[in-house]
Amino acid sequence: MKRYRFIYFLVACFVFAVVCRLINLQVINGKAYLEESRMHLVKTSTIKAPRGEILDRSGKAMVTNETVFAIRLYKIADMEEEALNQLLFRLIQEVEADGVAITDSLPIVKGAYTIEGEKLEKWLKSYGIGENADAETALLFFKDRYGINNNLSGEELRKQIGIRYEMEQTGFSARTPYTVAEGISNTLMTKLKEQKLDFPGVVIETSPMRRFTSGTACAHVLGRVDKLYKEEYEQLKDKNYSMNDVIGKQGIERYLEDDLRGTDGLNRVEQSIDGQSVTTVEEKPAKKGNNAVLTLDLKLQQSAEKALADALQYVREQSVYENGEGANATNGALCAVDVNSGEILALVSYPSYNPATFNADYESLRTDSRAPMFNRAIGGAYEPGSTFKMATAISALEEGVITPTDTIVDEGIYKFYDDYQPACWIYRGTGQTHGAVNVSEALKHSCNYFFYDIGRRTTIEKMNFYAKELGLGTATGIELSEEENLGKLAGPAQSEKDGETWMPGDTLQYAIGQSKNLFTPLQLANYLATIVNGGTRYRTHLVKAVRDSETGALLREEKPTVLSRLNIKEENRRAIMEGMRDVVELGTASTVFKDFNVAVGGKTGTAEVPGKADNAIFVGFAPYDNPQIAVCVVLEEGVHGANAGRAVRDVLDTYFNSEVEAAEVEKTNVLLP
Repeated sequence: MKRYRFIYFLVACFVFAVVCRLINLQVINGKAYLEESRMHLVKTSTIKAPRGEILDRSGKAMVTNETVFAIRLYKIADMEEEALNQLLFRLIQEVEADGVAITDSLPIVKGAYTIEGEKLEKWLKSYGIGENADAETALLFFKDRYGINNNLSGEELRKQIGIRYEMEQTGFSARTPYTVAEGISNTLMTKLKEQKLDFPGVVIETSPMRRFTSGTACAHVLGRVDKLYKEEYEQLKDKNYSMNDVIGKQGIERYLEDDLRGTDGLNRVEQSIDGQSVTTVEEKPAKKGNNAVLTLDLKLQQSAEKALADALQYVREQSVYENGEGANATNGALCAVDVNSGEILALVSYPSYNPATFNADYESLRTDSRAPMFNRAIGGAYEPGSTFKMATAISALEEGVITPTDTIVDEGIYKFYDDYQPACWIYRGTGQTHGAVNVSEALKHSCNYFFYDIGRRTTIEKMNFYAKELGLGTATGIELSEEENLGKLAGPAQSEKDGETWMPGDTLQYAIGQSKNLFTPLQLANYLATIVNGGTRYRTHLVKAVRDSETGALLREEKPTVLSRLNIKEENRRAIMEGMRDVVELGTASTVFKDFNVAVGGKTGTAEVPGKADNAIFVGFAPYDNPQIAVCVVLEEGVHGANAGRAVRDVLDTYFNSEVEAAEVEKTNVLLP
């Protein structure tokens, strides 16, 4: 009997505990627990905001968005490494069969590292791989790290390791899914949904994706977006970035990241336990990023790209008449700026690439000897050749060394120094001279003797001063400053930095644009603009305005910014411009601009390159009486400066006559030879 009483007592205690628990759950804390239970059934999803569009100066879209299907892989807690690797292997096969490339940032391709020097040492050290480990050893390290035990080898193993590496870089976790691929077809989307049991954790979602509406145009300017990596996330997480976000990596996409980036929305729904009833708890729509309006003229840009490609092709075709010189003319750059504002109207680097397929093409682009990813327009530094002679002339004129009417007799060999006596180019070639010439005539004939003399008398210090004021060897102010080469302005100071001694003969070479002067095509275009507008050097820029993508309201507008003023005397400016007009009408570029219906001024330049054909350079402006646009073209191994003038002529033809049909230009991918 006592035993039963004890059992009854235990049962009573148990019932009492249950009742107390029920009272606590339903009465005392009922509301709180009800809310908590509801929260477990509330699902929150992020609505990704489309980035703002990038437009040309007239509002034509160059970069927009399109909604595509994306494969997201969500982490399953109890999935083992082997199962994950097998799943990824199947996904890789399906996606590649669909014609979509899976890309990654693992710096090993075809058994070799794609980075070197300090970058490679830092990368190897960060993973604890021996600093002298070769690429194959590093691959084996990652194979073990990710537990890849299947019998893969070669490219298949590299793909498997690459996707696991990318997942690690983008913070794949229970909270952060991994985007396997974007832009898949409806067929693959349907297949993955139908076979979802074979692809656990795989979800098909819609996603905004960048679309380049202008094809290959402006690739170096527009830039690209890509996944946010762990290191970037640590720096940007306070700005509400998540590991699933894309971010501007280069070009305008990077520079205007804060403007182009939208504000993500969210969707919270409450689902009943049986899954039959769904109620929207909260819905916050995504806000598209702001639109960027560039200074570029898309039609002019496309024409410039074609003109540059055509000029290079012309040089290659003419190489048979030049003893083979010019056969390797495959690279070049073109810049066009507004003379009175510094706005960049066209910016071309050749060869280029297709920004829409950049990731898929990366390896071939990286190994291309022509360096198509390199922006020659702002990153390439070239000897200016005779295009520098305007700077020498302005220095001498403004310092009173000569007047516009003073003449100097070309005697063929400049004999001022006993130990260095350079000859004028015409004397070397024919034994003749230019005779008595003033500054305008010296520019027309590109008389080296004249510029040797005025350069020596002006002094290197004075010439350096004016060259800097004209923007040579200094920052142009372009927004893509991380890609800009500041060039090099030769002189005693630079020679001292280089551990060399500046000699008197160096001043003579400097005066004709040789020596060790190195300038970018954009610097040369803006230098010319500064001369012809009377000495006002504007900051060159690509961004014209930022507008609200929904209302079109102007949020920010870039006004012309003056970097320096020379206030060139009008008679001196006119003498320089007359010389440049004569170059085009009577001199070295006359055959190129014959019968052109707009008055143009310009200057040819030819710069020697050791072991290669000469670079061809041309700077030109128009119209002569009221300059609006200045253009610089550089053709690497272009042989003669007039060859570069051909591209300038075509750009000016489009700018003033608008006879080039955009459809004609667009249908040819001139930047992808």
